[in-house]
This record gives sequence, C-alpha cells and structure tokens, in this order.
Amino acid sequence: MHQQKDKKKYFLFLFLILVLLSSTNNQKFMEQKSSILDLKSIKVSGLDNSTNAEIEDNLNFLKNTNMFFINKEILDDQLKKYNFIEYYNIFKLYPSTIELKLQKTKFLARTIKNDETLLIGSNGKFINSINFNNTEKLPMVFGKFTPEKFFYFKNALTKSNLDYDNIKEIFFFQSGRIDIKNKNNILIKFPLLNLYDAMLIAEKIIINGKFKNNIIDLRVANQLILSNEWKKF
Repeated sequence: MHQQKDKKKYFLFLFLILVLLSSTNNQKFMEQKSSILDLKSIKVSGLDNSTNAEIEDNLNFLKNTNMFFINKEILDDQLKKYNFIEYYNIFKLYPSTIELKLQKTKFLARTIKNDETLLIGSNGKFINSINFNNTEKLPMVFGKFTPEKFFYFKNALTKSNLDYDNIKEIFFFQSGRIDIKNKNNILIKFPLLNLYDAMLIAEKIIINGKFKNNIIDLRVANQLILSNEWKKF
C-alpha cells in the first residue's frame, strides 16, 4: 500500500515536471515568434532622398513594434505634417519590413497669405514654398478664395480648352467674379454666372487671328467689350 502511494507521488511529480517544461517551451516559442514579427526595417520612396530619409527617421519609434499592431491611422498621424503628399501606399512585407510609397502633389499655382508665398497643390492644400524650387512659372492667384473655389474655376477652364499653362495671373473678387491674365497680357473679365460659357467665348476670340486687343470683357450678359486698356488688380 505504501509502495502504491509512492508510485502515485512519483507519477504526479513527473507530470508536473512535464507541464512546467511544456509551459516554458511554449513561452519561449511565443516570445521568439513575437520577436520575428517585430518591425525591423522601414523603407520610404517617392520623394527626394533627403525627405524620404527624414520620414524614415521620424518613423523609427515604430521599430520593435509587432507588425500586426501598426495600422494606417498611426502612419496617417505621422505623415499629415507633410502636406505636399498627394497619397501613399503601405506595404507590409512580413516578417519585419514596412514599405511606404509616396506620391508628391502637383503644384498648380502660387498665392500669398499673411506675407507668405504658398503653393496650391492638386491635393487641395496650401503648401509652404520655401523647400521647393522652379515654381516661379506657376500662375499667381490674388484675392480671397477657398481651395473649392479654385478647383471650380480650374475644372471649368480645363473643359473649355483654354490653356491653363498660358495663364499668368488669376484674380478672385469679393463679389465672386474671376478674372485671368495670360502670358500674352490678355486680360479676360468673366461674369459672376455662366463661367464656363464665357470661357468658351473667350477661347473663340483668342484663337481668332484677327484679335488685336488685350482686354476681353464678358461681365455683362449678351455683351462683349474689347479694349486695349487694363488696370492691375
């Protein structure tokens, strides 16, 4: 009887040892698995080399974080300070690499706000021009306007086939009207309403080889005024 109790204790002891070893091995396995899936490398492309490297440095705090816990919201929060980015794609390359492919916005025009020259991006953002070169040929926009108002004008212009690349200055007035001056120093005064129709008329006049004036005044409905004098905004 005493011998049977000793055998039970012995088998219980072996069982506990096996459970302990199994738990320890499982823990080591899980730790090893977690370590394998930790972020080790961040690769950024699409912008100039210095900006790519800067973004990589700013994301270094994510390293050693499990890849499953790194989501788009975390990256959005870090990238929103770079408002010249049009969009980006995230690629998780398991087990330990993240790739960010960025697309810079297209600069459409310049404007001045609070004595600071800003660029208007195709992403609808006003972007500080200090870090960007070769923007002098972009149209200069004057007056108070919203990105929505600017894109309303530009979309109408594109549909009309007036040459956006030939525009030198764009004027937004408090009344809601818009004027443009092209690189041939032709000033076009548009009406408050029916902007697109007025652009079609202006296009026909400009492509007419007989046009010798430098002002096309379309502000009054059903009336066209051509003259050779204009005042700067």
